[in-house]
Parts: sequence; C-alpha cells; structure tokens
Amino acid sequence: MPTVGLIHTLEQCLNRMQIMGLIHTLEQCLNRMQTVGLIHTLEQCLNRMQTMGLIHTLEQCLNRMQTVGLIHTLEQCLNRMQTVGLIHTLKQCLNRMQTVGLIHTLKQCLNRMQTVGLIHTLKQCLNRMQTVGLIHTLKQCLNRMQTVGLIHTLEQCLNRMQTVGLIH
Repeated sequence: MPTVGLIHTLEQCLNRMQIMGLIHTLEQCLNRMQTVGLIHTLEQCLNRMQTMGLIHTLEQCLNRMQTVGLIHTLEQCLNRMQTVGLIHTLKQCLNRMQTVGLIHTLKQCLNRMQTVGLIHTLKQCLNRMQTVGLIHTLKQCLNRMQTVGLIHTLEQCLNRMQTVGLIH
C-alpha cells in the first residue's frame, strides 16, 4: 500500500480521516468499518499493519489515536467494540500482538496505556465494564468477546476507502 502512495503510516491515515471530517472517534471508525464489511480479526489487522510498515508498536498507535482525538478512554473503546461486535478474545489479541512484536508483556501494554491517559488501572477498566452491564467477571468478558465477531484486513479497509473516494 505505501508503494502506491496511499498512506505511509496509520497515523497519517487516522489524521487524514479526522481532517476530512470522516470520523470523530475511533468508535465511529470501527462502527463504520464493520457496517461496510471491511474488517475481520484484530489479529489480522495488527499483523497486516506491521507487515505494511504502518505501525511499529501498539504504543505508537494508541499514542497517536489519543493525540488526534480519536479515543478518550480504553473503557469507551472496549464498551463500543463489544456493542458493535468488533472483537474476538483478549487472549488472542494479546498473544498476537506479542507474536508480531507489538508488545512484549501485558504489563508493558497496560503501563503504556496508562502513560498516554487511556486507562488508569485494569481494575478500573473491568469495574467500568461491569458497571455498564457488559461483564460480571473477566471470564465472561473474554467469553463475550469471543462470541462476537471482527474485521477483514487493513488493506481491504484502505482499498475500500480509496474506492469510495475517502482517501487518495
């Protein structure tokens, strides 16, 4: 994708979509991508983004999303992703992110998310999900995320956005 001049980084993609008024939040972006059938699994998405050289670390991705105002809290993100059925299992997600070199440990991931203001503690995140009636236990959370479905590939997403004239 970068070779045909679409985008060079996921940051540019997200930034451009915001500049053009196409999305205001990551929630809207994920919701729309599912609606038009653009995406499959977070694993495939993350794997493809790394393969295409769009991101180097999940830290960069999360940091940039906050910088361009796409997300406010991981709580909102998780809440919305469950609502629109975007995620599989947290275990698969974390395992894959580690496999493709995006994170080394869950601790590092949580530490970074806290650093960029996305969450304060995992406990708060779980407490919030329970408060809004999403889960009662972490086990139920994982089971639920596995039950619902996800997304295609970032390449297909970018191809579609180009097809409908959203990006050049």
